[in-house]
Amino acid sequence: MLALIFSLVLHVHAGESINAALDSARAVYQTRQERTTILLDPAVYQEELTIDVPGLSLKCANYKRTAFITCYYGHGYQYRSMGKTNYGGSRSRKWNASVLVTAPDFYAENIVFENSFNLYVSSKEAQDSLYILPEYTARPMPERPKQAGSTEVRRKQYRERAAAISFTSTATNAHLKNCTAIGRQDVVYGDQGATIYWERGTLAGGVDFIFGAMTMVVDHATIIANITDEPGEKCYVAAGRSGGDQASETPTRGLLFYHCYLRSPIPERMWLARPWRPWGETVWAYTRWQPDERPLNPEVWSTGLIKKREDFNPSNPCPNSYEYRSQDHSVGRPDWVTVLRHPRLPDGTRLTPKAWLKQRQPSTQNQPND
Repeated sequence: MLALIFSLVLHVHAGESINAALDSARAVYQTRQERTTILLDPAVYQEELTIDVPGLSLKCANYKRTAFITCYYGHGYQYRSMGKTNYGGSRSRKWNASVLVTAPDFYAENIVFENSFNLYVSSKEAQDSLYILPEYTARPMPERPKQAGSTEVRRKQYRERAAAISFTSTATNAHLKNCTAIGRQDVVYGDQGATIYWERGTLAGGVDFIFGAMTMVVDHATIIANITDEPGEKCYVAAGRSGGDQASETPTRGLLFYHCYLRSPIPERMWLARPWRPWGETVWAYTRWQPDERPLNPEVWSTGLIKKREDFNPSNPCPNSYEYRSQDHSVGRPDWVTVLRHPRLPDGTRLTPKAWLKQRQPSTQNQPND
């Protein structure tokens, strides 16, 4: 007997609330186990979302355009609009993600996910009130500008962690197609156990902006260094902590960047990765960047996040770091980065999206082609 999977379709028009549609999707799933597709008009939606409905699809209603979801909450700041769900209470948003995915089989298409915290002061932030929680910030933070539209918050002195989209360990089989994530520091995060397939689209950020212990493929996407010319500004794309041998965690695959294209206003200040843990696995395959007289920093791999750890091994600080057929891959790489001769890892894993994600939980949708 065939099992029928019903699907509810909800349309959110400009000026309406996505959260209201999510409330309906939750109720329908709880009572009838129906999956929901939410269609968004191509507009800006200033709200914080939690995707906790299994099998939810979020799409722009016009396939030639995009819908824009943005919020402004940053790590270590308490805004009045947060209410009781805050750092001093029960708030846990994985670096204050604008969109937090906690359910399996999430699908998004033609959606822009943004956290404006390190980009500009939004109109809603300008109307909100806040105070700093110094125990949660990485360093003393100045008072933020309050004028809507101000880009002063792009300066390094204001920067704190602020995710555009985050995935918990239960967010398995996520698939994002032709989507964009925009922020500055810690933009896309995933817990150990999350599995994410990011197909095409754009990822833009500055510091460790694709980071976490998730298993993730970024496939044929454009990756942009969202940095300024302020002295000391640097872009680190990936900060992985999954893969390899760890006593406290089950080893999984880490981050695979597959046929990606890099862009940077200051190429020499762009690094491919700086591992978050010594076992962090990051692979760049078939990578290209814009033709320019100023090449990327020739080292392009950094130990900045692990060099102060007790288990730091300067002779081989992160052995799960690989490149295959990247542009100018033979120039300036550290000895601990392995430049592969064939499109597979030493353990035999093929460098394709399908092979990388084979450990994902069974799903009825969103499987990448080999």
